[in-house]
Amino acid sequence: MLLFISRVLVSKGVPLKATRIGALRVIGVTIISALALAGCSPSEPAAVVSEVDSEVTTQGEVLTVWLDEFEALGLESVALQFEADTGTRVDLVIKTDIVNEFLGASDNAPDIVLGPHGLQRGFLAGGLIAPFSLEGAETGFNSGAVQAFSQGGQQYGLPYAQESIALVCTESAMPKAPETFQDVVDVGLAISLNDGTGDPYHLYPIQTSFGSTVFEVDETNPEILNLALGNEEGRGFANWLSKNASLFDLESNTALIQQQLIDGEKGCWITGPWSGLWFSEVFGEEGWNAYEVPSAGGQVARPFLEVRGAMLSARAGDPSAATKFIVEYLGSDPGQIAMFQATGRTPSNLKALESAKDFKIPYQFGLSGSSAVPRPVSSKIDSVWFPLGEAQMAILRKDDDPNLLWRKMSDEIAEAIRD
Repeated sequence: MLLFISRVLVSKGVPLKATRIGALRVIGVTIISALALAGCSPSEPAAVVSEVDSEVTTQGEVLTVWLDEFEALGLESVALQFEADTGTRVDLVIKTDIVNEFLGASDNAPDIVLGPHGLQRGFLAGGLIAPFSLEGAETGFNSGAVQAFSQGGQQYGLPYAQESIALVCTESAMPKAPETFQDVVDVGLAISLNDGTGDPYHLYPIQTSFGSTVFEVDETNPEILNLALGNEEGRGFANWLSKNASLFDLESNTALIQQQLIDGEKGCWITGPWSGLWFSEVFGEEGWNAYEVPSAGGQVARPFLEVRGAMLSARAGDPSAATKFIVEYLGSDPGQIAMFQATGRTPSNLKALESAKDFKIPYQFGLSGSSAVPRPVSSKIDSVWFPLGEAQMAILRKDDDPNLLWRKMSDEIAEAIRD
């Protein structure tokens, strides 16, 4: 561990000798807390075994990776194996404000940055990240997680962790995955509408089951094209909302739903892994399960997916070596398992997800996110949430004809994203 800490540069210019003990304490406490919340227990990172590739250049001698403290623990063995194989050292630099530091970096820019896929918007605008090939490694990952780092037909990152919502049910109400949406209705469906302000994020899997998406997306080149809300599929969802308004508590919130689940008034709740610990505390580890949201409209229900991964800096000193580290080491099955063991975050890698089967929260939410789609990174999405939520609430209140309310909302968003 001390060897690892000596490679973790807490900040440029601070002597390692002075930061070694403090860093170890902070990392240790934080990682244990994170693993406890995820249902994991800390263990040694998996070893990464790779043959030496003589084609990798070691001209730069050092690769610098910016990441958080959890990820640094996961990459310890990966970095050491890479150095043993190639002669290129990997410095793991913990950053608490990666975005601003990367945007302002000049001579001290990193070679690799780890972070959420939503950062691509700013990084691409600033010319800070470069595309690279996954060289077939993508087949071992959740396809939605891979798509999250694809822009304009090019790949800008390799995923390692993901997060999405699911249908979480008490064991007594739904002991196995529901076959139909009506099965969920029969035991009581809960979705928080945030005290009457709406929640299009948690309604999105139901919306997509009608084939309605926010934007048109080409599956082979997942970039935002045109607004898709105003089409026939969107109106189909709007009419379904109106006809099924009685399913929803218009003033619902998290506290109310939790009490309804305790009282048995509701059996299932569309929520995220952040609620897993509450379910385990109240109903016991075996007293609940997370499932994929069943279809209400006949097509696959697809929630939004949030993804973390590794991006290649456009100013990498040795792009070839940096790409090799990302794809063949961090992206390897052992590397991905090591990342899960250290972070407790739901793996995007399929072998790493299987290795998490003894940890209920990341494993079940990982399985239920197999059909999820990456949340768009374009600034256009910022103009969607408020009017979409307002329209959905107006439809549920039956303020007017659902087709009219949906069209007004779509027109409002279309006008906003044209500006």
